[in-house]
Amino acid sequence: MTFLSGCEAVARGAWEGGANFSCSYPGSPVTGIVDGLKQFSDIKSQWVANEKVGMEVAVGVAHAGMRSLVLMKHVGLNVAADPFFNAAYTGVRGALVVVVGDDPGAKSSQNEQDTRLLAMAAKVPVLEPSNIEEALLFTRMAFDISHEFDIPVVVRMTTQLCYGTSEVTTGSRKSITNTPDFATPVQKYLLLPRFVPALHKDLNKRLNHLQLSHWNKWFSQHLPTDDNDTKYPFGIVVSGFPSSFVFENFNKRVPILKVGMSFPLNKAEIIDFAKRCKKIIVVEESSRFLEQQLRSMNLPVASRPHYDGVGEFHPKQMLTPDIPQLDDYLESHIKQSESIQRKSIKIALHNESATEFSNEMRGLDIPPRPPGFCAGCSHRGIFYELSKRDLYIVGDIGCYTLGALEPYNALHSNLCMGASIGILQGYLAMMGEQASKSAVAVIGDSTFFHSGIPSLMTAVAANVNATIIILDNSGAAMTGHQTTSMNFDKHEWKNFLQAIKVPQFEIIDALNLHSLQTTLDDFLAADQLSVMVLKGDCVQGLDIKKPTNYRYIIREDQCTECGECLKVDCPAIVPTKTTDNLLQSVAISNECIGCGLCSQTCSENAIVPRTVNTLIPKLTPALSGLPWHAIIHKLHSIKPVKRALAKFEKETY
Repeated sequence: MTFLSGCEAVARGAWEGGANFSCSYPGSPVTGIVDGLKQFSDIKSQWVANEKVGMEVAVGVAHAGMRSLVLMKHVGLNVAADPFFNAAYTGVRGALVVVVGDDPGAKSSQNEQDTRLLAMAAKVPVLEPSNIEEALLFTRMAFDISHEFDIPVVVRMTTQLCYGTSEVTTGSRKSITNTPDFATPVQKYLLLPRFVPALHKDLNKRLNHLQLSHWNKWFSQHLPTDDNDTKYPFGIVVSGFPSSFVFENFNKRVPILKVGMSFPLNKAEIIDFAKRCKKIIVVEESSRFLEQQLRSMNLPVASRPHYDGVGEFHPKQMLTPDIPQLDDYLESHIKQSESIQRKSIKIALHNESATEFSNEMRGLDIPPRPPGFCAGCSHRGIFYELSKRDLYIVGDIGCYTLGALEPYNALHSNLCMGASIGILQGYLAMMGEQASKSAVAVIGDSTFFHSGIPSLMTAVAANVNATIIILDNSGAAMTGHQTTSMNFDKHEWKNFLQAIKVPQFEIIDALNLHSLQTTLDDFLAADQLSVMVLKGDCVQGLDIKKPTNYRYIIREDQCTECGECLKVDCPAIVPTKTTDNLLQSVAISNECIGCGLCSQTCSENAIVPRTVNTLIPKLTPALSGLPWHAIIHKLHSIKPVKRALAKFEKETY
């Protein structure tokens, strides 16, 4: 037995539950948990730039198969909502416990929101300790529940619980022998639209299993009266901090059901409990969360006109015209409770069902048409390069998610906007050099400016050895090339990365394969944080309304039909196959915009600019070996030459 504060109890519970990692952005009332974790060397702890980053790093640890803890106050969960909701879909492999400090009474917060409502919307289970001993016990159990049901679990603390102190029983640390590894398969950890319906169904199934499991029954504590056959005028359903008041004043007088898991509810237990009561009073803080669920079950819930969901629990919130006999009894406790509260304030899978249904309704045999990068897309170069390497690629939200598809298969997970850098940090925290040499994070420029910067700043502050690739095509290409943030040129990127103290970085042409290869080799071999910025154009932002003079052609006399150029998966490269499905020939259509990526893949120098072959055909064999992509890119960087080339193209096509 030992005396612990609520924060210390959560820290102890995390240690006993086998936590390997914790992270947090400071916020009352849960900051003290981080202090409590300092005594446990088994748990690696880290501060992060914001709650969203923290959630993402913790998800990365859990996806690696280990046990992670992320701490935040209730409004911090708003910031972390994006990865929080999506982590329920992917599941956690190891375990992920989210400890949230709610603040009824708004002692140190800008609102009094109820975390249970957000967790219910995300379909994430919620455990509600009612005292400090349960804070330890529930946190410890949350890790086992999370692991068993492959789902994040919220432990909802409140200000009173965090700052209170009590004698608790402690236990030993759970022995966890997991070996960290990358999360697979992609159908589970890559949130492509075609995978989402199956993942959603699986999430519903996992929640239902939890609702019917022994865990939910354990968290429903039924306090019996002396006479178990009597039907009482009322019974009390209570959760969280108010439980102490209810137990002290009503135990063995009326039936009491304490709900420790407020979502998903053990409905069978509640229905059985309601059979003994003519009316049910629901006692809770912050909102009518439990009450609304009981009313939806058509149970006889008493009205509480004095309860508006504002402030901490107060006995007068239980007053109800439906049960007159309560009035006199509760009135005698209200003044005493108000005095106590004034003192306490000073203590501070692959799913094809949609396609099958659509085809069946139309009665058509529609061939599959998977999405792909546009012709000339600047993302093709890096995914062509990544596809040749044995790397685990943590992706983000944007066009580049298409890198997960054939023929690249070069993106293995994603979660939400800006999450890739944080997820990678989670892997690094658990796998160290193994991950630093075999995993990279990929993020687009608009996504980076949206919510990736805090993750990168966290990586810099933590001095992690990570390789991060920023794909800069100067806009939100996936949604129509909107300019959602500033556009950096090479010099501005250099100033920005230096300003936030990134130790190693390069800004290179996104379609220069040689630069991609050598820079990636160097960065993966380095023992420090490295950032590659790949500058390229989104073809949707280019003023190309017709076939261009600068498109490439294939010299049939040189082509060996090796098929290497097809691996960039450009729709402008058109293969012709025999009846035996063997490659017969390759041609380049008018859809080509002249990016030159395919020419760099051809070892026979059989792919050259159309203009070169047209203007000086006799010299084409001698000129075909020149690095035309680099030459043209350099010419276009000189403004007078660029204008002249544009005029030439316009006049001569």
